Amino acid sequence: MSQVMGVYSRLLMCPEKANSEIGTLPTDLTGKVLSLPFNTNSLSGSQNINDAATISGRRDASEPILGNHDSNGDIDVPLDVNAFGWWLAFAFGSPTTTPDESSGLYTHVFKPGKTQPFATIEKEAADQGVFLKTAGVKVNKMSFQFGGDNELNCKITCAGCKETIEQATLGTPTDVALRRLNQFQAAGLKIGGRDSAIITQLDLDIDFGLDTDGYAVGSNGYRTRLTEGILKPSGKMTAFFDDTTLLTAALNNETSSIELPLIKGEESLTIKVPEIKFSYKSPDISGPAGLKQELDYSGFYGSNSDNTCIMFTLVNSTASYAFEG
Repeated sequence: MSQVMGVYSRLLMCPEKANSEIGTLPTDLTGKVLSLPFNTNSLSGSQNINDAATISGRRDASEPILGNHDSNGDIDVPLDVNAFGWWLAFAFGSPTTTPDESSGLYTHVFKPGKTQPFATIEKEAADQGVFLKTAGVKVNKMSFQFGGDNELNCKITCAGCKETIEQATLGTPTDVALRRLNQFQAAGLKIGGRDSAIITQLDLDIDFGLDTDGYAVGSNGYRTRLTEGILKPSGKMTAFFDDTTLLTAALNNETSSIELPLIKGEESLTIKVPEIKFSYKSPDISGPAGLKQELDYSGFYGSNSDNTCIMFTLVNSTASYAFEG
């Protein structure tokens, strides 16, 4: 028997039917099962074994007690102007899509909705007959880091309801092409609506606030629910300390914003946090070199015209990111 190799594995994702039992897949899987590019995938199932306190009249341990099943983990994916749209659709639901007949491109706008879709995700190594399927998966967090010259990616933290070992794959997948974005393609960063060329690193975390304690009596230790909670964007900004503009905004509790376009030819991915507040922290003087400032920020919705606390706009040649089972 040969060892299973990560290099020959695939990540398959399929939307589940809304308002149905968790794990219910579309009747027709044509075009629904997607093979998506990824770097690492730690979404996996686990079950605790707890020690029993039973006294049996001898020193030997009693049979342990099985705890609840858990399914969670991080999926690290490269940022691009094609495949990443499916991860956004998985996180936020189907976007609002507008075609541009003159260019042949489509503009997809992703915003949080009242609910999030479920998906089934499979770790597949078909040559060795390995098919690990996790049903009832939702996105619980997305994390980004911009700056430097490292690979541009997104860490997607997922929670699921039930992992099973299958004998066959979900279905014949559609391979989704990767059109990669690089750090240098981040152009025209705006802070508070004004161009900013002093930011050296920008971190963004989106916490989806899922309630992962959805275990019910009689569910055999598996989750039966993953209810949405408060969605909150937040992060940290590192910048050259040229003046006190950002510090003053923090001290005066001013509302600002972040808008970051990533451009690849005619295609683009733009991330916007329409309303943020900075926390105040003045920079340290730790040596003779130029000073930098680090400011934490929190995103929120108050009254912005985008009507959201976070928004992704994807412009590409893909006609649809409808994420429906």
